[in-house]
Amino acid sequence: MDLEDLVTASLRGELKLEDVEYLYDEVDTPTLSEIASRVSDEISGNRVSFVSNLILNYTNICNVRCNFCAFYRTGKESDSYTFSIDRVIEEIEKYYDKYGITQLLIQGGVNPSLDIGYYLELFKRIKEEFPRIGINGLSTSEISFIAKKARITVEELLKQLRDSGLETIPGAGAEIFHEDVRKILGRPKGSEIEWINVMETAHRIGIKSTATMMFGHVENSYHRADHLHRILSLQKKYHGFLSFTPWNFEPGKTKLEESGLVKFRSGGDEVIRNIAISRIAFGRELPIVQSSWLTNGIQMGQLSVLSGANDWGGTIYDEKVIPATGKDVGNLGREIIIDALREIGKVPVERDNLYRTVKVY
Repeated sequence: MDLEDLVTASLRGELKLEDVEYLYDEVDTPTLSEIASRVSDEISGNRVSFVSNLILNYTNICNVRCNFCAFYRTGKESDSYTFSIDRVIEEIEKYYDKYGITQLLIQGGVNPSLDIGYYLELFKRIKEEFPRIGINGLSTSEISFIAKKARITVEELLKQLRDSGLETIPGAGAEIFHEDVRKILGRPKGSEIEWINVMETAHRIGIKSTATMMFGHVENSYHRADHLHRILSLQKKYHGFLSFTPWNFEPGKTKLEESGLVKFRSGGDEVIRNIAISRIAFGRELPIVQSSWLTNGIQMGQLSVLSGANDWGGTIYDEKVIPATGKDVGNLGREIIIDALREIGKVPVERDNLYRTVKVY
């Protein structure tokens, strides 16, 4: 296909798995960026959204113990922790009014000591005390474990969580869907099916979610293309994904780094390629592609926007998962995001957890 044909096919949702693999293997980065930028302009013009977000990692105790994670603890270490419900409320209070928080991303580990009652009471308290917040909560692994421990179906759990205040589900746990890759990553057998099933169940009962892909470890172009294709297939069924974020693996202090399988993080070119190809692959079917500024910094965030991303992501205050790898991400407030977008000629649009416009700057 030539450039015009790719733009048209993208916007019509006609790209096949082999077309996406072709983009990875054969098309140079400047061309990908140009195509993706054209597609993004057709979808959202020069507007780029962001959200006043708080990330709260309520526990680092996890019984899954993935080879790519530097955050988890078994519960025996001195720095293992689990927040009480009161502690979670105290943490939110620090930022809620001061920074106008409208989205709470709350997830931790698969903590075997916590049961369904903790989460139902937690979400209920959050919504009672912080009514402006949309709760974007729990990974598919956490959801599956809670349901199994409570001896109820995932659907029953999701309905109870929704009634308690859960609004959306984050895309954590997707990584790369291919089983061969997930085995090396240390993910449990069948966890890719679990992720898809939880998301499909959520979408079927009206709970929206986001989707992700972690690249830059042991996968190849086919694995990435297959991952995008599976997400697109589910999106066409329910249109339950609000956005997609490709983010590059941070190897620091992980088992993958210690074993020598992954020595370095992906460079800027790979970041841009994955942003651009995601934008082209999803077209209008999944209209929001988020920059992965959290792992790459403000300038790469700007380049991501110029290469097809039309959502910056969120503000950040005291996030703990990425710093566990040894990478300092600091904090990033609303004003810095607005300035970064204006610098590249974009109109910043503050949104809420459901991607509804709060304010145009």
